[in-house]
Amino acid sequence: MLLVHLSHLLLLLWKLSTVFVIPIIIVTYVAVMNTYSGDFTFQQLDQGKNLHKWSVFAAYLVYLLVWNRSNKMVCNYLNKLKFS
Repeated sequence: MLLVHLSHLLLLLWKLSTVFVIPIIIVTYVAVMNTYSGDFTFQQLDQGKNLHKWSVFAAYLVYLLVWNRSNKMVCNYLNKLKFS
């Protein structure tokens, strides 16, 4: 019974990860750019060059592509957890 609820929760989190990953990508991008330039902030990302915005958008699109390719496998695996 607990495994069924856990698999439902994991399936919900998997589907919501397409939304939750956006702030994670932004924070990671700012942290990576901060290691290179030294004083890169979110404000510079928000008001800065479009290259930074396109880079974040491209990273999100890559995540969506990976998510879309692996969605069927993950959903099948989590559904198997419900019935085992």
